[in-house]
Amino acid sequence: MNLDDFVSETLKQIIKGVVVAQEFGNTCNAKVNPITARLGSSTVGHAYCHETGVPLQHVEFDVAVTVSEEKSTSEEGTVMGSISISPANSSAMQNSSISRIKFQVPVLLPTSGKQIEY
Repeated sequence: MNLDDFVSETLKQIIKGVVVAQEFGNTCNAKVNPITARLGSSTVGHAYCHETGVPLQHVEFDVAVTVSEEKSTSEEGTVMGSISISPANSSAMQNSSISRIKFQVPVLLPTSGKQIEY
């Protein structure tokens, strides 16, 4: 996978995850990446909701993505999903890469005692 494809797909999946979390947050008085977020002038890196004054929590994600590609050659090999059955006279070559993705999502946690049902 090319770097530009990797970056594009990663960001699309992060955005989709944030949208799903925002929809859930709306059902229980929480905000994910709220529009009301403001950075505090006296505290570097601390954000709060300008409507309520409640501090935001920064949920940090550090994800390792492993991509592997395997090529095998044989006379009569059989491939079943991720399980490969090959005769003894086969050879395999594997190439893998690990990429790390680190990002934060600000969250305004609920302040009411509303019950959450999953």
